[in-house]
Order: sequence, then C-alpha cells, then structure tokens
Amino acid sequence: MVNKVNLNLQNLPQQQIRNTETKSDNITIKDEVVKVPEENQHKKWLVILYSAGDNNLYSYLFDDLDELEKVGSDENTHIVSVADQGNYGKQWKDAKTFYLYPDPNTGKINSPVIENLGKVNTADPEFLGTKVGELMKKFPSDYVTVIISDHGAGWEGAVEDDTHNKFMNLQDIKKALSKAVEVGGKKIDLLGWDACLMAMAEVGYELKDFAKYMVASEQLEGADGWPYGSIFGKALSDVLKVAQQMMLINVDVEPKDLATMMVKAAANFTHSIKTLSAVDLEKANLLAEKTNALAQAILNNPNDFKTVKSIISNTEKFYGTFRDLGHFAKLLSQAQVSEEVKKAATDLVGALNEYVVKEFHSNAHPNATGVSVEMPTWGSPSYSYQDTSFAKDTLWDEMLKKVNS
Repeated sequence: MVNKVNLNLQNLPQQQIRNTETKSDNITIKDEVVKVPEENQHKKWLVILYSAGDNNLYSYLFDDLDELEKVGSDENTHIVSVADQGNYGKQWKDAKTFYLYPDPNTGKINSPVIENLGKVNTADPEFLGTKVGELMKKFPSDYVTVIISDHGAGWEGAVEDDTHNKFMNLQDIKKALSKAVEVGGKKIDLLGWDACLMAMAEVGYELKDFAKYMVASEQLEGADGWPYGSIFGKALSDVLKVAQQMMLINVDVEPKDLATMMVKAAANFTHSIKTLSAVDLEKANLLAEKTNALAQAILNNPNDFKTVKSIISNTEKFYGTFRDLGHFAKLLSQAQVSEEVKKAATDLVGALNEYVVKEFHSNAHPNATGVSVEMPTWGSPSYSYQDTSFAKDTLWDEMLKKVNS
C-alpha cells in the first residue's frame, strides 16, 4: 500500500535519478528527475491532470494541482500531472510531469518530478496527444481519466499557451485526443474539462470517438476550478478502498460512477461552479440525430419560424450565443407550433435524457439541463462554426440561419 511517501533520493538506485537544470529569467532551478517505483504497475485508475498554465491562470492552476496533491496516488490509483507554468511560475518555470503522492502541505508541490519538459507548447495537439498517450502506457490501468485544465471557449476550442501564442480549436482538440488514443492504445474512459463552457453538444459530438464519458460546465467557471480534494479524496478514494476489499464480489468503480461522483462533489462548490454535467458520449450520435430531426422539422414548417425565434430568446442563456439545448426543446414541445415540430422536440428531450448521466445547476441557471449549443438570436453562427462536425452532420446551423433571417 502506498500511503504518504517521503522520497529519499539517496535510497533510490542512482540510475533512476538524473540532475538537470532549467534556466528562466536568470533563475536557476535544480531538479532531481525520478523514475518512480509505480511505473509499469497496473492499477484500477489512472488520473492525468493536463494543467496548461502558460497564461494568466497559472496561479489558479498551481493551486488546483496543490489541491490534487493532498489526495495523491494510492494502491488503486495513479495520479499524474503534466503541469506547465510558462514563465509565470513561482516554484518552477516551464513544464514538468509530476507523479503525485499524498501531501497535506499546501503552497508547494512536494511530489517527484518524473519529467522535465522545458518550454513546450501545451496548446499543440501533437504534444498533448503524445504525452497523454505515453503516460497511459507508462502507468497502466483499467480505466483512464484525463482532466484538461485551462481556458475554455466551447465549440471554439480550449487550452491557451502564451509563450507560443497558440489556442487549440475544436479540431485541434480532436487531433490531440485521437493521438492520445493511438499512442495509449485505448479509449479515454472519462474526459473532464476544468475549463469554461465545454459542455456543448458540438464538443461532445466532435470528441465522441476518443472518450466514453465527458464532464464539463455549460457556464463560465470560477478561477478556482474543480474541488479535486472532494472528488478524489472523499469520494473516489473511499469507494476504491471498499471496491478493493470486495474484489471477490466484483465491486468496482466504473467511468460512469466516477463521472456521477464528480458532478455530485462539484455541486458543493456553487460559488465557483454554476453548472456541471456528465454525459455519455456513446449517445452523442443519437443526440445529433434527434437535433438534426428537430432542425429539419422546423425548416419544414416556416409558419413556426416566428415562434421558434421567440423561444430562442427565452431559452436559458450562458456566455455569448450559447444556450441550453434541453430547455429549448422543452419550451418548443409545449409551444403553439406544428405537431411535427412538437414531436421532434419531444424526441430530442428523450435523447438528452439518455445522453446526460448527471447534472447540477445553481439558482443562477434554473433552466439548465446539462448541454448547451450554439444558438444566436439573430443571423447565423460564425463562419468557423461550419468546421465543426456537428454543423457538417446536422441542419442545425441551416435552421438557425433561416429562422433568424
């Protein structure tokens, strides 16, 4: 059993240690890079925190990593972080990979560095995918969770790297996760977004082939991110300990269980997280199919356009032109519109009930249902929206253009 581990580097074989120096802004930091004994050990879960802090969130992402270190790895879980602080970091500059051991102390990461990565571009899909895939190979497990922590902008993308002036669009993210699955040799079981606005139908549909479940927020998040200590310390660790003791009757914590636990835990932090939902990406095709059917039904009934446009304006709104898909469908199913449109809206509500595993919303968004979508009240979505797979495979943007014209 791995409890709190105090790494004494003098007791490790010398071939497992190499000294490196990184220099940034006249600061010289000496690090010992360690090959941890847990490498190649098979465990129940691998949790990878991809902390892209080469931007104005660096201090908040450091605090998130520090919070996660309170939990650390145990006999059932590998917890690893790729953490970039760019030129902003206080304890270190640039990017490192940490293997997290339980550490109750705050203000400093005391877990061992297993890689000095230097000035990497964390918004490069090739780097993200390769690194995540390599960690999946290095720390084998039954299940894999990847949490991406940084700026998010819904279907427009996520992950910003100031040094390289790069922001990943949704197609870049798709390339990154495709690479991770290729290198890692299997699908990601749970993809978590510690980033704003990523609980969109467009995002889930784009990434459905590379992850089984996704946890994300419809709204802007507070800068202190997810409550890692609550999720992994009080929920996941306790459940995994029970599961380990009850192996003979095959008690397990599966991806759906963990996704649900994340949402429940985050509901205690409504000061910074206004919405959070877990979705089943295997139902993303069904959701797109029913959304497309609703768009087609609306296009078939131009007399309903005025009513539809009014309902869009009354649909639960998040940032910019992002609105709640479930609330829209519910309002439409109850409106004075054609039976074809009503039925299609009702069918979409049913598909959303299958897609959304668990959701919570604060009083700030009383009509949130867990999935947002691009829904402007005038005109059509921006030109770049056409690059999303959701726009290519459905009539959603064509419907919006007609209704708002």
